[in-house]
Amino acid sequence: MSFQSIVNNAAGMQITNRRFVAQTQTRSGIVRSVAQNNSIWRFTVSPPEGVPWIDYRQAIALYEKSNRYTNTTINLSQSGFDYMYPYLGQETNIANVKVSVINNTLNVQSGVTISSGNVFARGDLIQLVGGRVYQVTDDVAYNATVIPTHRAPVDESVGTYDTNVGVNAQWTVVCTNMPRWRFVDHKRIGWDGDFEFQEAM
Repeated sequence: MSFQSIVNNAAGMQITNRRFVAQTQTRSGIVRSVAQNNSIWRFTVSPPEGVPWIDYRQAIALYEKSNRYTNTTINLSQSGFDYMYPYLGQETNIANVKVSVINNTLNVQSGVTISSGNVFARGDLIQLVGGRVYQVTDDVAYNATVIPTHRAPVDESVGTYDTNVGVNAQWTVVCTNMPRWRFVDHKRIGWDGDFEFQEAM
């Protein structure tokens, strides 16, 4: 077990990809906002309390070795998490759809077999294999090319990419907060906080 096991056994989870926004307000009440184009993914994972020490001892040894400086991958593909980000488009062979990066945007390149409906629906996740995870921000019809995402411009270089869609997406993250564990009962442990992960850029 490792950080993925912490995710798999989460008692609670918060996921966000909001941009960092700074705001100032003048004395007359005018608000000015500045957003950085850094819509990175952040995860807050609450571990369960009172779990058996014997079940977590090896996981703790592994993640403490990784600590807060080693990049690792996590995903939400485990049983019970499939409700979070299922694919909502209508393409029956979505695994065959390829995406290209052109002019700093994502574009449907090939593999579409449907003649109506949406290839991607608002909220779908697309990971460029070997790259980052993007969230679709508007429906992409079967005959459309541009895929609007939460992050623009995209980070990958110009080219054509295979994709992992929905629960098959994987994030490369670094742990930014690692709670300490403690014994809370006979042979059981608890935690003094949450695990926090941030997309490694």
